[in-house]
Amino acid sequence: MNAFKQASSGAATKAELDQRIAARPKPKVEMQLTPQGAEAVEVRRELDHASERRIKHLEERLQTARNGLENSHARALQRGRAKQDFDRGR
Repeated sequence: MNAFKQASSGAATKAELDQRIAARPKPKVEMQLTPQGAEAVEVRRELDHASERRIKHLEERLQTARNGLENSHARALQRGRAKQDFDRGR
């Protein structure tokens, strides 16, 4: 949770989500697989894990916002239809 506060502005945006997905590490094909040391591997793993958690968090927040927008739009349409029907009945 602390990693989110340090690296984020608090607002979940599609641009940040796209940027983080694009920044995911891509496996490299190498002829020589030389370990870089236990500490380097552990640090990289922690950074990747924090980034994946942030991606998941962003996706959930954007989905929640999308659902809220769709629900409020549907309710507004229903209120508009009810008012229209009421006005016709006068």
